[in-house]
Amino acid sequence: MSASIDAFYVDVPVFRGFANVTDFAQYRSLPQDWWLGVADVVQSTQAIAQNRYKAVNMAGAAVIAGVRNALGGRDIPYVFGGDGASFAVSAADVDTAREALAATATWTREELDLTMRVALVPVAQVRTRDSTCAWRVSRNRATSRTRCSPAAGSAGRKRR
Repeated sequence: MSASIDAFYVDVPVFRGFANVTDFAQYRSLPQDWWLGVADVVQSTQAIAQNRYKAVNMAGAAVIAGVRNALGGRDIPYVFGGDGASFAVSAADVDTAREALAATATWTREELDLTMRVALVPVAQVRTRDSTCAWRVSRNRATSRTRCSPAAGSAGRKRR
């Protein structure tokens, strides 16, 4: 792991307690040379209506597991959304993450009979309607989860 990855992610504040999740002082913007990965199960609502919710959730979780496994189990900022996930990786890890996303999408199609859309986008190119989106990251050791959330004022809604 490079020193820049260590310097950024290790220095991200850790908060304890759910009440602190909305305190933006606890978050740090991602470096502009990092990349955002996103994955979404296509027609997940229909699959869930067909009692395939376990397969949908497994596909979403597989994104995080696949990328983390490909990176040797290293912690990364991520959000699990049930029918998909989003995460951030450094520029040094983008090729590995791209391969893991492609492999996960293939596995999801072949083993779960679900289609998954995936993408990797440079943080510097992510835009909202009005301005560049500044994603913020915080590590919460109390729940062993990493949370990403859009900076105040940016569009953070998921479309279905």
